Amino acid sequence: MTIWGFRGRRALLRMRTSAWKTMIEELGQRGHGSRESGAFLLADTAGDRRTVTRVVYLDDLDPACLTGGIEFDGLAYSKLWDICDAEQRVVVGDAHTHPGSSVRQSCTDAQNPMVARQGHVALIIPDFAARPVHPPEVGVHRYNGSAWQTWTGNDAARRLFIRRLL
Repeated sequence: MTIWGFRGRRALLRMRTSAWKTMIEELGQRGHGSRESGAFLLADTAGDRRTVTRVVYLDDLDPACLTGGIEFDGLAYSKLWDICDAEQRVVVGDAHTHPGSSVRQSCTDAQNPMVARQGHVALIIPDFAARPVHPPEVGVHRYNGSAWQTWTGNDAARRLFIRRLL
C-alpha cells in the first residue's frame, strides 16, 4: 500500500515506512535535537537502485563528524566503500538534518555533495529530525553532475516512495 509517492514509477528513492520512521528517529537521537546528523542510503547492486535497503549513519563511519554541522572526514569513505563491497550495495543517496523548517540546501551542501555522482539524491530533514517527519516536509535534491534539481512540499513527496509492508 502506498502512502506517499507515485507508486514508485517516478520516485527517485523508495523506502519501507518502518525504515523511514527508524531513520528519522535515529537521526533525531544522534543529533540530540540540537545539531545536524546524517546518513548514507544504500541499495542492493543486483536490485532496483532506487530502493533503499540499508542506512549507514555518518557518525558510525566518523565518530567525530557531528560538530553542530557535519564535518565528515574523507578518510571515513573507505569504511563506507568496505560496507558496500562486503554487502554488494551501492550508495544511492544521503540524508541529513537541518535546524528549523528550511529544507533548502545551504551553499555548503550545494557545493559539497556527499557523493558527487550524477543521479545522487540528497534528502534534507527539518527540525533536526526531533519529531516524526513526513515526506512533504523533506527537501529532495538530485545532483546532475554540476548542479542540483530541488523539490519541496508535495513535489518532494512525489519523489519519495514510502510504503507500508503488505
